[in-house]
Amino acid sequence: MKWARVVLVLAGLAGLASLEGCAALRGGRLTGVPIEQRPTPVARADTSLEEPPAADTSKPVVNPPSGTNKNETQPQPPRPSVESVMTPEERREALGQIVADTTMASTAVKRCSTRKLLPDQESVFETTLSLLAQTRTALARDEVWRAGSLARKARQLASSLDCP
Repeated sequence: MKWARVVLVLAGLAGLASLEGCAALRGGRLTGVPIEQRPTPVARADTSLEEPPAADTSKPVVNPPSGTNKNETQPQPPRPSVESVMTPEERREALGQIVADTTMASTAVKRCSTRKLLPDQESVFETTLSLLAQTRTALARDEVWRAGSLARKARQLASSLDCP
C-alpha cells in the first residue's frame, strides 16, 4: 500500500515536471515580444463616478503617428452626465439622503474632535473629514450622484468611530 502511494506521488511529480511553468520560457530562455514592441492596450470606458485625475500639463503631449497602433479606436462622444438623467424627485431624495449621511458623519466627527484618539481612530477621523470636504465640493459642482457616494462613505466610516 505504501509503495502504491509512492509510485502515485512520483508519477504525479513527473507529470508536473513535464508541464511548462511559464509559456514564455522555452529551454530556459525567455522568448516572446519585448515590452517596447508590444502594442498599447485599448483604453476602456471609465464607469466609475469618481473624478479622473487632472492631466499633467508640465510635459508636452506627444502623439504617435496615426496608423502605428493597431488597437487605435475612434474617439467616443461624451456621455451625458448622470445628473441630467435624474428626475426632480430623484434629485430631492438624493439630496435628502446626502443631508442625513453628512449630518450623521459630522456628529460623529464632532464627538471625537476633542478626544485623544488612537492611531487607527485618527486615520478614520481624518479620512471622514476628507470625505465630508469632498462631498461639499461635489455639491458645489452640482455632482449629486458623486456627493451621495462620498456622503455614504463618510457615514459608514464615521460609524466605526467610538467616541462617547
